[in-house]
Amino acid sequence: MIELRHLHYFIAVAEELHFSRAAQRLCISQPPLSQQIRGLEDELGVKLFERTKRQVQLTEAGKVFLERSYGVLAQLEQAIVVTQQIGRGEVGRLAIAFVGSATYTVLPDILSVFRVNTKKLLLILMIMAILRLFVR
Repeated sequence: MIELRHLHYFIAVAEELHFSRAAQRLCISQPPLSQQIRGLEDELGVKLFERTKRQVQLTEAGKVFLERSYGVLAQLEQAIVVTQQIGRGEVGRLAIAFVGSATYTVLPDILSVFRVNTKKLLLILMIMAILRLFVR
């Protein structure tokens, strides 16, 4: 199974085009990095790098995998950001039921503060009298 660390290892080697420099960048030794890349290639069933004694180059499959790996990491980062925003109550939906008289008293003040602090939160307002009709 391909793990996130495999993508980080692959990207480092692909960007450096040198196993030793990639290993140094990742703060690991070179032999385990080489083993991880070989394991990734075995898992995928395709060579990602052409290796000679003097140079490392991406294969066509490696170039496509690099592009897609960047996309996977970007999607993961976006998922983390949105999840954290939801956890802080900055994104999502909030339904508020209120009595009609609140429209002229407390509701305007509450809504003005709410809008300043939560720009990405969908606010759903429901008058209590309407709710009673659906509850019966």
